[in-house]
Amino acid sequence: MKKIIAFMMAAIMAVSMVACGGGESAPAYDVNEVLTTIETASPVRMSTPVDEMYMEYLGISADMYDAYAGSYCPVMPGVDIILVVQAKDGKVADVKTALQAQKDYIVASNENYVGSLLEKAEAGRIVEKGNYVLLVIGGDEIVVEDQGIDVAYEPIDAAIEEAFK
Repeated sequence: MKKIIAFMMAAIMAVSMVACGGGESAPAYDVNEVLTTIETASPVRMSTPVDEMYMEYLGISADMYDAYAGSYCPVMPGVDIILVVQAKDGKVADVKTALQAQKDYIVASNENYVGSLLEKAEAGRIVEKGNYVLLVIGGDEIVVEDQGIDVAYEPIDAAIEEAFK
């Protein structure tokens, strides 16, 4: 009888551990901290904060995100932008599509400019990490011209990795 009770208790404990082990939840990030980390590595020229009106312009409505932080260069032909969006559950793909459309627009707007602006725009990063989607177009234009786009994006890529640890 004792063996049966011990076996049943062991079985109950095993089932309860499996039931409670629903997996790890995605890490939470502070969008402002992510922005600051990346902007420190690649400052946005003539930085203007992203606001609700700009989010609507991008096609990202308030029902698509929980939080956002960003800055952009409002002067043409400025291409620099850093935008971090914490998407609502089920809205990551929609946010990513909107950010890809903005990147494509920036590339198309700079096709007539030769040199670093177009290269920066084409090399822009769209990164998805859980419910967070990030658009970064940046890099030092002198580095782009002298050492190439890959070298210019090295500090940005390192900052993205650091921000999403």
